[in-house]
Amino acid sequence: MKIAHIGLAACYTEGMTYQDNQLAEQNARDRHKVMYISNAAKYENGAIVETGYEDVLLPGGVRLVRMPYVHVLNRFVSSKFRKVQGLYPLLKDFAPDVILSHNLSYWSVLDVIRYKKAHPEVKFYADTHTTAYNSGTNWLSLQVLHRGLYRYLTQKALPYLEKYLYVGEEERQFSLQNYGVPESLMEFYPLGGRLLPEKEYQAARSKRRAELGLAEDELLLVHSGKLSPQKRTDELLRAFAAVPELNARLTVIGSIPEDRKDLLTSLIEADRRVSYLGWKSGDELQEYLCACDLYCQPGSVSATMQNAVCRNCGILSYPHKDYVKDLDYENILWAETEEDIEEMFRQIQGDPTLLKSLRKGSRRCAQELLDYRKLATRLYQ
Repeated sequence: MKIAHIGLAACYTEGMTYQDNQLAEQNARDRHKVMYISNAAKYENGAIVETGYEDVLLPGGVRLVRMPYVHVLNRFVSSKFRKVQGLYPLLKDFAPDVILSHNLSYWSVLDVIRYKKAHPEVKFYADTHTTAYNSGTNWLSLQVLHRGLYRYLTQKALPYLEKYLYVGEEERQFSLQNYGVPESLMEFYPLGGRLLPEKEYQAARSKRRAELGLAEDELLLVHSGKLSPQKRTDELLRAFAAVPELNARLTVIGSIPEDRKDLLTSLIEADRRVSYLGWKSGDELQEYLCACDLYCQPGSVSATMQNAVCRNCGILSYPHKDYVKDLDYENILWAETEEDIEEMFRQIQGDPTLLKSLRKGSRRCAQELLDYRKLATRLYQ
């Protein structure tokens, strides 16, 4: 089977652990021929950089094609309009059996629709990662882009879709309210992760715990991402510092914006139990998650949370609707405020069995819900 992923509304970065990467790689492991079509940009050390056109075969067997946006008025408008040249002939040459469009918010989705019309036997799916939290945050964006251009493009695609896949409850609500997607077409399709064989998991866990100099009975907490104010890293660090009796290390991984460096650096350096490792590749981050006992995400949502669940980590999280509704397998400590985070750390310190129970719940959640081997098969049916 030939499977085409189209991610023209976002950028693809090799070595990351986003859904775009892991699902396409799983398709390739399942012995399908896979092409990922991205815009011409990627992340480097937490910042987006332009790449230009590329057509390369990645080590996992996925063919990656990067297509630059056509210039429309100016760079900003081009990045919102998202039109590329040559998508239809590329699809015609590849002749996919399945197309998964990661969002429908790009002008060239009209080429995908045209291809589906010419080849009605092709299965055409779309997913959405768009919420009120990350999109339509001002009047112009909401009314002109989402309720105007992107609604128009979504409505054009709906008659040709097998399913409209949403990754969480907030994404479902946004699509209902702003794009007019019917509930009958929607299906829950969570962000997931790859489950490791036990031997591989234990090897990575031992490697990274030894590197960090952790004692046998010392817990490892991990916090990661692009450490903007929305991540609430400063609140996490203050709450951790307030429980000095907790026998744990907190490792921070990611990029710190310039305007946050003084604040976060001072908090990190004030507690000897805290270490900052900087930006790590997706594969490296996965190994630290293997070593981790509690993944801490007190702020904005991130796909790393699901990856942490798939590495048997207990979770400390803000109670986002998506997580509360779909991902609570008795594996998550909910914390809305800095005081809540501190209280969760005190509970862990006072109950040695708590983290074991949380990690057991994450293992069950990963096996039943988040395993990309199971998620991938839904595209083949």
